[in-house]
Amino acid sequence: MLYSFKPCLCAPKLAIVLALLVMILNLFVWQEVQAAVALEEPHFCGPYRSEAETLPNIVPALYNVVSGAPGEERNWQLLHDLFAPTATITPLFHREGRLDISVLTASEFVELNKLLFKDVGFYETETHNQTKQVGHMATVISAYESREAPDKPAYSRGINTFQLVNDGRRWCVISVTWDSDKGGHDIAGSIAEVFGTE
Repeated sequence: MLYSFKPCLCAPKLAIVLALLVMILNLFVWQEVQAAVALEEPHFCGPYRSEAETLPNIVPALYNVVSGAPGEERNWQLLHDLFAPTATITPLFHREGRLDISVLTASEFVELNKLLFKDVGFYETETHNQTKQVGHMATVISAYESREAPDKPAYSRGINTFQLVNDGRRWCVISVTWDSDKGGHDIAGSIAEVFGTE
């Protein structure tokens, strides 16, 4: 018996159909992922906090968060919320005439504070403030004093520089850097010059 062979053209058609289905499914999955991310947090600064609604409130709120008695639990969640998710924290340390610069995330900053002030009180208060706002961005230069207790004399003075943005709903810190008189570093003249207190 003789059989005639006819090539089947269904395989290429099936491959095209499957490829189209995969493309359509990927499109829907990507749209769902985007929708989920947008639904989770559509604002750059993160969840709404009343402390960050206006510029004059946000910096004092940060000073309050880091201040407290030895071992006292701080409101670290508030600190996280006042910073943008990608914010950087850059302290300058002076050791034996050498400058050390560290770049920290908010989480790393929290862990450092827990370690440093587990057995020591720390209270930071603002003494002078200059705020410059242009549109949705702002720079705050804030002089401060550090104490071991509210009724004790200041053992250190310094300046914080905050960079902030407003995402249309509230403010958040995108970066903060500070320098102080610790380690024998003379900063009093700079503070007086910046704030005109000479």
